[in-house]
Amino acid sequence: MNGKTHMLFGSVASLYLLPKLGYEPVLTTTAAALIGSLIPDMDHPKAKINQKILPMKNKVGKILFYCGIGGFLLYRYGLENRLTFASAIILILIGLSQHRSFTHSILGIGSMAAIAFFVLKSTLPLQIILSFIIGLISHLIGDFMTVAGIELFYPFSNKKYRFVLTISSGNLAETFIGLFLIYLIINFYMQNGFSMNFFYSLLHMITH
Repeated sequence: MNGKTHMLFGSVASLYLLPKLGYEPVLTTTAAALIGSLIPDMDHPKAKINQKILPMKNKVGKILFYCGIGGFLLYRYGLENRLTFASAIILILIGLSQHRSFTHSILGIGSMAAIAFFVLKSTLPLQIILSFIIGLISHLIGDFMTVAGIELFYPFSNKKYRFVLTISSGNLAETFIGLFLIYLIINFYMQNGFSMNFFYSLLHMITH
């Protein structure tokens, strides 16, 4: 799936799941889900999020950027803080991993979700952290439905898993899925009495 479809999927997942967890969706929770839905593609230099942050927007640039930050954290803090150490290792793995491997695996998503929770739980409301994690998981589900599949059990297995019915990224089927997700978002707002300004703000975040 492309970045915009992942963001729509993450938004829908957050909007519909948060109320079931006892929280009301707001723009900040939806924004957290949008960010989370893009994080797994940090392993690809051409991904939407990397096009915003990488100084060199290619494979070498990705390796230097993430391994450089991870290496600095290891050099500066070593084993002083377990969360910092784990974050550094994950950044290095993101830098070195191929697309749809570590960041698209149960181990990778679980590690990133755990770090997000323990690092942010004292500074951000729980519903924002939960939305971020929902966004992470939605990305896996989205790519699980594509022909390319994901290495779900990486690094223990390189086998790629996919849903029985799949789509190719960027084809007409993905366009229809995107339109259906937009319908679900509008339907949610209309049923719950949200201002359409909320919807316009969401679309602005997705398209920019």
